[in-house]
Amino acid sequence: MARNRVVVTGIGILSSVGHNKQEVIDQMKKGKTGVDILKKFDTEKFISQIGAEVKDYNAADYFNTEEIEKYDPCAQYAVISIKEALHESMVMNQTSSNRIGLALGTCNGGVNSLEEQGTIESLDLEQTKKYPFFNQADHVAQYFDLGGPVVTINTACAASGNAIGFGFEMVQKGYADVMIAGGSDSMSSSVYAGFNALRALNSVPCSPYNTSYGLSLGEGAAFVVLETLEHALARNAKIYAEVCGYGLSSDAYHETAPHPEGEGIKNAVTRALKQASLQPDQIEYINTHGTGTKANDTAELFGLERVFGVEKFKEIPISSSKAYFGHNLGAAASIEYATSILLMQEDLLPATINFQEKREGCENTNLITNEMKEQKTTYFLCNNSAFGGHNASIVSKNWKHHTESGKAVSSTDTDNRVFVTGLGNCNTIYVQKQTSLIEQLISEDDIPTKLDFSLKEYNKDLYERRMNSLAQYSIAATDQAFKDAEVQIPLENEDIAFIYGTARGSLQSSEKYFQSILKKGPEYASSIYFPDMVLNSVAGKVAKKFNIRGFSSSISTGGNDGLFGAVYGYEFIKDNDHAKCLIGSGDELSDLSAEIDKSLGLNESVYPIVEGSSCLVLSNDLDEKAAYAEILGAGLTFGSDATSLKKAIDSALEKAATPIGEIDFIFYNSNGLSKDIDIYENLFNELNVADHVFKHCFNSKGYLESTSSLNHLYIAAELFGGKIKDIEAVSQYFNRDVTKLSKGLIVSTSLNGNNAAVVVSKVK
Repeated sequence: MARNRVVVTGIGILSSVGHNKQEVIDQMKKGKTGVDILKKFDTEKFISQIGAEVKDYNAADYFNTEEIEKYDPCAQYAVISIKEALHESMVMNQTSSNRIGLALGTCNGGVNSLEEQGTIESLDLEQTKKYPFFNQADHVAQYFDLGGPVVTINTACAASGNAIGFGFEMVQKGYADVMIAGGSDSMSSSVYAGFNALRALNSVPCSPYNTSYGLSLGEGAAFVVLETLEHALARNAKIYAEVCGYGLSSDAYHETAPHPEGEGIKNAVTRALKQASLQPDQIEYINTHGTGTKANDTAELFGLERVFGVEKFKEIPISSSKAYFGHNLGAAASIEYATSILLMQEDLLPATINFQEKREGCENTNLITNEMKEQKTTYFLCNNSAFGGHNASIVSKNWKHHTESGKAVSSTDTDNRVFVTGLGNCNTIYVQKQTSLIEQLISEDDIPTKLDFSLKEYNKDLYERRMNSLAQYSIAATDQAFKDAEVQIPLENEDIAFIYGTARGSLQSSEKYFQSILKKGPEYASSIYFPDMVLNSVAGKVAKKFNIRGFSSSISTGGNDGLFGAVYGYEFIKDNDHAKCLIGSGDELSDLSAEIDKSLGLNESVYPIVEGSSCLVLSNDLDEKAAYAEILGAGLTFGSDATSLKKAIDSALEKAATPIGEIDFIFYNSNGLSKDIDIYENLFNELNVADHVFKHCFNSKGYLESTSSLNHLYIAAELFGGKIKDIEAVSQYFNRDVTKLSKGLIVSTSLNGNNAAVVVSKVK
């Protein structure tokens, strides 16, 4: 199938060394660092008092009072850098905003809006509304009136690299004409306290690979405009670079430390090179993750040596840019990627400044130190790694030295068919009775709001001390899905991908972390619960338990996280060599989650708010096991109205080559708020489907913010795949013979209008 080539046509940056890209590059060329004494909060009791703050930032210079009250600093920084990128690219003047999407990576989301309240009880509702991670991307998309796919990538310090990869994929495969992709994070006292608790901070400005250990935290944002090469050439746009491929992976090793032999980064780089159809010896520069910590720096170098070979790796110029502007966490990858591209326009490569001497384990490297290197560079690599074990690698071509006159559209092998081959669900009834999910939901049995489930009792080998409920539910659901798909546990290969959707992560762990600070002071921040503050920590725990080391991501959309993740996983294995992809999502109740529910208005839902986890196994290999169902196509849009949701449905039907008249049922995921109910009522009027089409929402017994959307796909798979024991009872409930159902449509929208649609069919 044809794939669009994807290029970068706009760049915007906000960081500690400049409020725009020109200021940033000018300061970098002077060898200046943005790391200095912190002024935002008191650091007296920490092991370090320095960081890389955005200097002289005044929100009123960029936003009106209403906008300042609506947007957390994370979203503010994103808007500022995106404005610069869009202004340069001029793409908004020549492209419908309905075909422009956003992928925003963040490590901490709106944590400033939560921590500044000084409590996690009786929270200010308007202030708390700015905290959820998904609201960062959603608020930015609303600001620019975007209508394409919108997602928050939450894979911590690899998030914005993953976001650029996701944006690349959406443009490449026609989900959007243009994607804005990058990351944003603001300086946070609670996050700084956490790194202090881990003893990871440097008391002097960091210099990765140097004999002085430790990192310097930073803040900022950077975004790139991605569009098809054909589109860019047609409008005579300035092209900076071509994104040739990207790779993701999971270490499946440790919550905060990388695999000591760089296994994860090796896998991510290998996948990126393969997708780019490049050989290792074609890479001429590597911008490394290089944080300055002892564990990270050497592990990454070991991983790169395994990809390129020891002798070849000695020749490739490498550097970490973090000495210029600190470790910007969720924005690290995009800031480092953007500045590398900009410097290459002047045939320069960034240096690792403040450098004195290579530490042990870093001697055999061609490290650029203190002064930038002059070099004409064509192909280059940017790597990033994260808590939770996630890794991201991007391979790009510097367009300045572009010489070939290839086609604007490339061709690939025929797409793989994608099937649902495994199902797993963790709630009380399912675990105890092993009935199908649909039979639970149409029965008269109540599903408790709070689950009485213990992973230790379920399988003590999967349990770990102090494991939060969300991790327990997700691990149990994964175990069931893998067993159902007849996947050998633990895994022994690297060709199983994993996409996890979570709107909030574990707020149980976040509560305990915040309490450690509120009760004793920031210098007593819990090093035990801090790693769980990142939303991808749950995916990391699941990956570790089952040794999942393939393509891996964790996402947030605030209402259709699970179904959105299924679309991402479906698109990945449709044309990649991973045979399977685990799709997971989960929700957990806590006092803090109840406060957030109130801030978002979810406490007004007609449905009870419940907890649990669901998982599916997708496969592109039908020979291994009879499949439940086949996914035929999907659509993703943004907009809080029936028209925007219908566009997602139209896109899914078009990609599935399925007219609406062939659809037998529509399962729709509603949050139970009046606005949502009205949207679906208007949608069904617009769709004008036949009377025989069964339309149903299965949330009457409970709504799970992240998981209910995936549950509707799960139920469709059960219907098609013979998972149901009492087929007569289900047919009676549907008022039709469900064995004769052939095709269905799964639809979901979120609080802010993040829309997903999937066409699913019986396997033929």
